[in-house]
Amino acid sequence: MGRALNITALFAGIGGFELGLHRAGHKTSLFCENDREAAAVLSVRFPKTKIVPDVRDTDELLENISPRSNLLTAGFPCTDFSQAGRTQGFAGSQSVLVRDTLKLLERRKFDHVLLENVPNWRKLHRGQYLEEVISELERLGYHWAYRTIDARAFGLPQRRLRVFLYATKVDDPRSVLFQGDVPEADARRPITDCAHGFYWTEGTRGLGWGEDCVPTLKGGSAISIPSPPAILMPDGNIVTPDIRDAERLQGFAAGWTNVEHSRREANVLPFRHRRRWMQVGNAVNVGVSAWIGRQLSQRPETPLLSEELLEKGKPWPEAAWGDGKRRWRVDIGHWPVARKPKALATFLKYPPAPLSERATAGFHARISASSLRFPEGFKEAVAKHLGLMQAKSHPSKKSGRRTLMPLQAEAAE
Repeated sequence: MGRALNITALFAGIGGFELGLHRAGHKTSLFCENDREAAAVLSVRFPKTKIVPDVRDTDELLENISPRSNLLTAGFPCTDFSQAGRTQGFAGSQSVLVRDTLKLLERRKFDHVLLENVPNWRKLHRGQYLEEVISELERLGYHWAYRTIDARAFGLPQRRLRVFLYATKVDDPRSVLFQGDVPEADARRPITDCAHGFYWTEGTRGLGWGEDCVPTLKGGSAISIPSPPAILMPDGNIVTPDIRDAERLQGFAAGWTNVEHSRREANVLPFRHRRRWMQVGNAVNVGVSAWIGRQLSQRPETPLLSEELLEKGKPWPEAAWGDGKRRWRVDIGHWPVARKPKALATFLKYPPAPLSERATAGFHARISASSLRFPEGFKEAVAKHLGLMQAKSHPSKKSGRRTLMPLQAEAAE
């Protein structure tokens, strides 16, 4: 039996960080989350754990944090860091909220701190936002380590790279994040051999192309319009996955965010179903957090790794650590383990929806005008799918009526 930590969870979302940590034996005593739908999911899935709404209200947090809590988690908003977002850094209104995490640490000490965000956190504006967070952790007396980890390593067909930063006052942080270094699977295959994921909302500057996997699931637009990826199936059909399969791609059980019935019984505000995509896309991957939780519980020996002194002002590498006085670059990959991969086409359990004529037409126009190099046969596959969708939606010569294919909610529009 390993060590069990008591978690205070900031920016808890739908509980991906905490669900994974629970699988390793840790427990959450307090959630902080202000999104209505995310808090609804937490209240149903973790009914015995209190939720407070505002990370900026440090006094309320301090009143509710358990005296036994010794791990602070914060998968803080990536909106202002993400390349698909605003890239405003701390000038924006969302990612800057990590400063409230640091304010809390100033007033209430935790032995362990675990943060998560997008890889652009270490790159944007020459890495100044990662520098600010790490410098403050060092000032508060923490040793720290961070590593960029891909969810694909855990057998999930989603390419999802995230930076996990672990800071501690009592352990060697390298012993948690730097376990395991497995070569990444080379999945390059023709489009007829396996399913390939991409974003139909792109096409001018990139695709988010995924070989036998979907690209990183996203939260959607600022006005809650879902943005699922498209999948080119081996048979040539182009579809979008069901929300239940998106939950599974993040390591949740199918239906994790479907709590509308429970909330209605509790006589609360209606659950906005379309925001399930946003909650899933914003979540911390459960498979990755469960692996981190096991390292926290088992407290393995610090591995021997290739390290190089990292000077302040130099670009942040994909993995690094520091003891408060010096910092080191660490040569380690994105895959701590290599679980048996699941083929994307067979991973999908629920009927996908065909990418709509409108969505396909817009995407086809963009890739036709783009100078990007696309995988062999991809443009032809998109054109064929567009033709099929147009044929199904054009008026019938016999009846004069239009026959429409079913679409997957708002996402395909």
